[in-house]
Amino acid sequence: MEAFVWSDKLATGIVEVDEQHRHLVTLLNQVGNLCTLESSVAQINPVLEALVQYTQYHFATEERMMVQMAVSAAHQQNHLQAHQAFTQQMTLALGVIKQSPQNSTMLLGQLLEYLTRWLLQHIMVVDFRMAKEIQALQAGVAPEIAASQASATVSRSGDVMLEALNTLYRKIGEKTVEVMQTNQALEVERLALRELNEQLEQRVAQRTAELETANQHLLQTNTELQHINQQLKNTQSQLLQAEKMASIGQLAAGVAHEINNPIGFVNSNLATLQHYMNDMTQMVNAYAALEQTQEPATLSALNTLKNTIDLPYLLHDIPNLLKESLDGLARVKDIIKDLRDFSHEDEATWQQVNLEQCLDSTLNIARNEIKYKAEVIKYYAGIPEIAGLTSQINQVFLNLLLNAVQSIAVKGVITIRTGLENQAVWVEISDTGVGIEAKNLTRIFNPFFTTKPVGKGTGLGLSVSYGIVQKHGGRIEVKSELGHGTSVRVYLPITQKKEMQR
Repeated sequence: MEAFVWSDKLATGIVEVDEQHRHLVTLLNQVGNLCTLESSVAQINPVLEALVQYTQYHFATEERMMVQMAVSAAHQQNHLQAHQAFTQQMTLALGVIKQSPQNSTMLLGQLLEYLTRWLLQHIMVVDFRMAKEIQALQAGVAPEIAASQASATVSRSGDVMLEALNTLYRKIGEKTVEVMQTNQALEVERLALRELNEQLEQRVAQRTAELETANQHLLQTNTELQHINQQLKNTQSQLLQAEKMASIGQLAAGVAHEINNPIGFVNSNLATLQHYMNDMTQMVNAYAALEQTQEPATLSALNTLKNTIDLPYLLHDIPNLLKESLDGLARVKDIIKDLRDFSHEDEATWQQVNLEQCLDSTLNIARNEIKYKAEVIKYYAGIPEIAGLTSQINQVFLNLLLNAVQSIAVKGVITIRTGLENQAVWVEISDTGVGIEAKNLTRIFNPFFTTKPVGKGTGLGLSVSYGIVQKHGGRIEVKSELGHGTSVRVYLPITQKKEMQR
């Protein structure tokens, strides 16, 4: 059984670290095989000990690299704390398994789930950040800038998020060991109960009640662990999307700023040129009025020149060219404004949002993706503004529009509708694409699930959109038929409760 499937997306770019990660994945899959074979402690112990030893060797390699490359002290401390916490929890877990040979396979399964989630989080967050800083330092970047750039690849609050994730996984590790210890204690209680049943029949009822209490405690502990794991999954998804959108937003804002400068003076020059052209036209007309007073030879030469340059056509076409150029520049300015608004980070600022303006702005941003494959038809109902986070709502619309256009094979139609229902507004985006199979409709909001070909999507777009809509107190409804397209309707309340805006 492959408990962990290696993907090139997990590569940090440091060859030595990536080779060791691959070996760790191989060892984890050996543990997974032991879980399926009902293995004995004698078979389990060598594999787990090999995993612990190689993990310590891997940790030593990373810590040596960080010291040699003078990685920032704050990251070294967080990284070392994660290593120490993992090693301590693994040692405790191994002790529990060795003390419970009858229950070893079940305990091993619980340990394996923790190991795979910890390694995935550690590679994609902590090791990715370390690799970015090391690579920057190797390229000659100053240490302070390298640390800043590495933190920026995680998120604006990268170090705080790393510390929070390390703390969360430390607690998960503690809970995992606690569950294993509880199972161990439960096994001891069951053995004791069997012995007492053989000796004292009258104590059956009492020991049964104690067993039920222990089971209830175990169930509660397992429920808490599942809740923490779900929180971790959501945090990982949001972190990956935050990294991606932070990079895109930073790039978009920079490009928009750089383009805005030349657009500004070109626009100003064209406006001035238009004014000059009006003056020149007046002058040409004045010269034309004086032509009749000229000598025949002069008049003939002027007519020849006018025919050569086709003066009437120039006087007619130049104003049109200037008008079209000014209109084109105005359109570029609108696109740049929409791009800068879209990339603006206002996650903490709740404000009144016009959803129809958000749709138009997002359509402007995605125009190049849409125009070759789909005709966009809009039916706006003039819905009222709502309280919300503009950039996050724009992200929802962008994800839905990109999904719609990517589902269209050659040429199709995307229809956008808005409406009002009770105390909520709704936005519906429909396409004439390939549609979604009925069996997949319940999974499309799961993180990393995608029906697109490999390399065409991360599987995070709808998951993140679902989270944003929930944050706004809304809901998403999806209707789809294979071969007949998909319709996604987003409902958002007009007003927000104060606690929702925290």
